[in-house]
Amino acid sequence: MTGRRDIHALSDPGLRSILEDVRNRILSGRLVAGERLPAVRELAATYGVAGTTVHRCLIELGAAGFLSTHGRNGTRVVDYPPHRYRFGLVLPELPLSDGTYEQRHWQAKALAARALSTGPAQQVEIFHGINSHPELQEHVRLLAALEQRRLAGLIMVHEDAIRDWLIPAQLGLPVVGVRTAATQPAIGQLRMDLSDFLNRSLQAIAKRGLLRVAVLLDVHSHRCVPAMILSAQALGLDLPLKRIQCLPTANPDWAAHAIAGLFSGPVKDRPEALVLADEVIIPPAQAALDAVGVSSLFQVHLANLPLPALTRRQALRLGWNHLTHLSTALTLISAWHATHQPIGDNVLDLVEA
Repeated sequence: MTGRRDIHALSDPGLRSILEDVRNRILSGRLVAGERLPAVRELAATYGVAGTTVHRCLIELGAAGFLSTHGRNGTRVVDYPPHRYRFGLVLPELPLSDGTYEQRHWQAKALAARALSTGPAQQVEIFHGINSHPELQEHVRLLAALEQRRLAGLIMVHEDAIRDWLIPAQLGLPVVGVRTAATQPAIGQLRMDLSDFLNRSLQAIAKRGLLRVAVLLDVHSHRCVPAMILSAQALGLDLPLKRIQCLPTANPDWAAHAIAGLFSGPVKDRPEALVLADEVIIPPAQAALDAVGVSSLFQVHLANLPLPALTRRQALRLGWNHLTHLSTALTLISAWHATHQPIGDNVLDLVEA
């Protein structure tokens, strides 16, 4: 769909009325999956409109995925109507010309969405580049899908950029946020706890009998620093503030400056273990380690699983499996349709690659 095929864009009031009524009957379950609709002539008589108007209505609802036509067998409600079996994944980034994404986090989510689109009984539709500009074409496509009620729910991985024009509480369908911090979306969230990653990283370092630790993380993750220092102290690790670098991932090359500083002092003060808490940081950090001649260093990398490692260096890869998480979101949305109970806050488990 390239434009808005929506009841509000159709000027014929008779057509709008039939569209609303037939679609509401499907949404409410009064017209069930597989049920055959009356013939066009009967519907025209029922609604008091011309047969051409009914025909246009059926075409519109067919294009939205609610109805299918079977020749002499007539028009039926599809076996898997989109308001229960089609899910929307909202990504803030547009794909590159080859279909991949610059950020591996979005790449992993998109690959998971494609893998989980197993047929009409489960389809994940991706809406790309959704941000604070609702006039853009992709936003128009999302709004059309919402207005046509052809989504069972939304998975939003970056709600902040669209809160001003898309309010989850007003959608009338379940919304699952996927975030690294605790927030309160309208329905529920899957939370990737960065503190858990940092604690697991420090535990792995302590288990190997290493002492001096350095951590490079995203500048927006600075709130984790005080608790991380306390965890390091409890494990007997040496992690002073000077070895914790919060970097702007929009300019990951700053990792090179951080590495140069960490390994410029006396050998006895240099870190024995390094935690890279954002995949964007990994390539420039590895290049900087090569430049300063560091070859033996235990590393822990935050990983977007099941994507492969970004480096040939041996490292412990900890992260969250996007395939599992997106599947969990779909299950929670389907459960909401059955119970209409809030999904709540679900903290996701870390896995080791």
